[in-house]
Amino acid sequence: MLTRFLPCVAVAALLLAPGASLGAQVKKPAIPPKTTPVVPPKPVVTAPVATPGGQPVLARVSGVVFDSMAYAPLTEATVQFVLAKDPSKVRSARSDSSGHYAIDSLPVGIYLVGLVHGQMDRFGLDGFALPVNVAEGGEVELPLGLPSPETFRTSKCRDQGPGTPTGVFVGMVRSARGQSLGGPARVRVQYTETTVNAGAMERRRPLRTVEASPTGSFTLCGLPPDALLTTRAYAGTDSSGVVELRVPTSGILIRDMYIGSAERVVTRGASGSTTTLRGEGRLRGIVRDTAGRPLLGARVSMPGNGAEGAATGGGQFQLDSLPGGTWMLEARAVGFQPRRVAVDVMDNGLAMTEISLEAVAPTVDTVRVQADKWSAQMAGFESRRKMGFGHFFDESFLEQRNARTIADVLRQAPGVSINPGQNSRDQVTMRGTSGTGKCIPALFLDGVNTMSTDGVIDNVVNQSDVRAIEVYTGTGSIPIEFQTRNGCGSVVIWTGGRRPPTRSPGR
Repeated sequence: MLTRFLPCVAVAALLLAPGASLGAQVKKPAIPPKTTPVVPPKPVVTAPVATPGGQPVLARVSGVVFDSMAYAPLTEATVQFVLAKDPSKVRSARSDSSGHYAIDSLPVGIYLVGLVHGQMDRFGLDGFALPVNVAEGGEVELPLGLPSPETFRTSKCRDQGPGTPTGVFVGMVRSARGQSLGGPARVRVQYTETTVNAGAMERRRPLRTVEASPTGSFTLCGLPPDALLTTRAYAGTDSSGVVELRVPTSGILIRDMYIGSAERVVTRGASGSTTTLRGEGRLRGIVRDTAGRPLLGARVSMPGNGAEGAATGGGQFQLDSLPGGTWMLEARAVGFQPRRVAVDVMDNGLAMTEISLEAVAPTVDTVRVQADKWSAQMAGFESRRKMGFGHFFDESFLEQRNARTIADVLRQAPGVSINPGQNSRDQVTMRGTSGTGKCIPALFLDGVNTMSTDGVIDNVVNQSDVRAIEVYTGTGSIPIEFQTRNGCGSVVIWTGGRRPPTRSPGR
């Protein structure tokens, strides 16, 4: 049996749980207390112990494997004991639902002890081992554990300067196809940061990118606790969707990000073109209220890939032909607060999820609830407009402008150039990130990145079908859900039939 552990004494404090001592003998295993792990003493090498009859002295080693991050037993962990003088001799056991493990008839001696578990990979602890001297036979207790949040933060974020936020985002980038990543993986994160200087409030949108290790693990330090992150993972041409994750008040967010490929499908109808992303994944779930009752007719959608559906009997729904990866799933129902959750969709597989919606508390006698797709899109539109980044054209402006083409509308946006294009239609360009030269901006149609290599946006969508436009010319100000790697800005267009203009009474 091959072992994954290396003889590394320096990491002993990460694997030996609080209260454990090398070679200690106790009768009853106990769950470690919630304290910072202590540094154990160096093991003492002793001569092999044998009985007068020449038989080796055997011990029964047991204990609890504890996850100090979650403050709960670590289940399904493989504990390995590798004999230091003969690494070919390996004994192992698996922790049960209570985190308990036991290895019987273990000859006394010096061992390298380590853990095999997804959490070890996720925290970048893969390959670490603890030297342990089993010096006496009989019952020997050896509790093991992962580092506490404080210990992990200190070891992983030691280079952070004073005053830096203490939040940490840690996880693994994984392939939705169950294969290797096929190249360097990165995780991009954006969040809102508000500061007050000299009585003035300043709002920023920092953009952070971290490169994952060859195994896919990543750690991003310096995040504000309780911050809402907009994040995406990618490697080569594979990508996740844009998902929202909140850093807990404890300061450590643990979340894996799955990435996959997608096929772009364009459907043309009477109201214009619709672009969706398709794959071979499936998602099945149930929408309930907080009392557990199913919500018949609840609407579910996945922003960014165009998939949507409705809950039928029992509050159940199913979405098919989904692109693989981690995506945001949104559920809405009349009289309930909308909710978004991150879901992992596997290629050629079925993912399961449940969503609970909280009822809207009545504040007036009559409440009109409009829970359509347009309302959700405009909620995000208004939220981004309040941030102060980009240039925005709403439905009222488009009605007043009454422009003939989209290019005519975009002439009003700073940093946008309109040039003669093919077939008597205008080309939309911006200035590239290098500061010189022109580039074709990325085009997002109803939240989906849509192909427009020539910059003639009017060839893709009709101006009469446009209800709102967002323009981002500076790459540092582009929201993460509308970012690409084309070295240019982005134009975001929301479509749908416009509402009729409001008329004054008597007209």
